[in-house]
Amino acid sequence: MLDYSETLTDHFLNPRNRGTLDSANALGEAGSVRSGNAFRLTLKIEAGQIAAAMFQSTGGGPEIAAGSALTELVIGRSLAEARRLDANAIEAALGGLPAEDRSAAEVAAEGLAAALKDYAQPPAFRAAQGLRVAQPLGVAPIRPALPSKTGAPRLSAEEERARVEAVLEEMRPRFRADGGDVAFHDILGPRVRVHLKGSCSGCQLAGLTLGGLQKRLAEELGRPVFVVPAPSR
Repeated sequence: MLDYSETLTDHFLNPRNRGTLDSANALGEAGSVRSGNAFRLTLKIEAGQIAAAMFQSTGGGPEIAAGSALTELVIGRSLAEARRLDANAIEAALGGLPAEDRSAAEVAAEGLAAALKDYAQPPAFRAAQGLRVAQPLGVAPIRPALPSKTGAPRLSAEEERARVEAVLEEMRPRFRADGGDVAFHDILGPRVRVHLKGSCSGCQLAGLTLGGLQKRLAEELGRPVFVVPAPSR
């Protein structure tokens, strides 16, 4: 298990301000459902200050913790102060993040920037839009693929990596026939992270590629897995 700080663990187990904010007048979104890190931030801004904030995320522990920490950071701050908050500030508020999960802070910061940009729209446009009523994220987070048979002996980390590489090699002709390729990055718990290349990195093709690969890996590894794109190099 990755070495998460006590602060990050607390934010994940006891997330602050998670949900929808019916009185919101600013809304920002970042990440994507396909990548498993869709993020939505809603703010209530009064007299130039952020009076309330709530978030939603389809991500795992680091993403939920980052959203929770961000809402605590922004509530009570002026707009000018909020604009200065970035991924570094969110990461510091969590007591640090492993390099593999720093994208959680980056996505949360992007959501904040989008919400502040939304609030900065011209008054006439804002009046026409009214309150930003955020419903729950419209598409459920990606579900893990499940093996058809259970009860097989648990593989070691080295055995799992070898099997993932073997499956990628087996499926590589299919990837390349479509003008792309997929390279193994790492395994973090149920997440198998891969690099998408060429046409495989396009949104629609990425979904098809990852879905087929995820099903095949669940069978090979004998346990539920998510296959998601790795952070850009």
